[in-house]
Amino acid sequence: MAEHNVTLSGAAPAPTTRRFRRLVTGLDESGKAVFVSDGESPSVQVVANTPTFVVTNFWQHAEVPVDNNAPLDDGVSGPVSLNPPAGGSVFRIVEFPPDSDWSDRPDGPSDQVHATPSLDYALVIEGDVWAVLDGEEREMHPGDVLIQRGTRHAWSNRTQKAALVAFTLIGGTAVQD
Repeated sequence: MAEHNVTLSGAAPAPTTRRFRRLVTGLDESGKAVFVSDGESPSVQVVANTPTFVVTNFWQHAEVPVDNNAPLDDGVSGPVSLNPPAGGSVFRIVEFPPDSDWSDRPDGPSDQVHATPSLDYALVIEGDVWAVLDGEEREMHPGDVLIQRGTRHAWSNRTQKAALVAFTLIGGTAVQD
């Protein structure tokens, strides 16, 4: 499969991008359920060197079953790749800027076709976004869900407002072309 240009970069997110609160549970010394973390999600990465195109990673784990008795490790303390771990998953929200924010760039929307080795659940939270496949596309609105089964795809935001999409990517295989 051809390499794609969906890249996470070291650029800083634009101040206008959305920040999300993340709460994490665990156990205290007596075994009582408590909140062990409550604050802004620490993993926000810029995509394709476009500060208004950001991925907020909330949690990632490398294998199933997940050991909830193990020490707290959210798996997102460093850079997180686009693909989930082969035997695990990642939960994230992507803020897609309007295509017009970066349509004139070499790594703009038309060059974002990719396939991840995963089963992805995508839920549109805010705004409108187009799911683009090889031969067709569909406009998605808040509340719409896409089950992405390892096929080649891209995302396009043809509006003038950012779109927020929540994703759970579960390690799997990409469909071979």
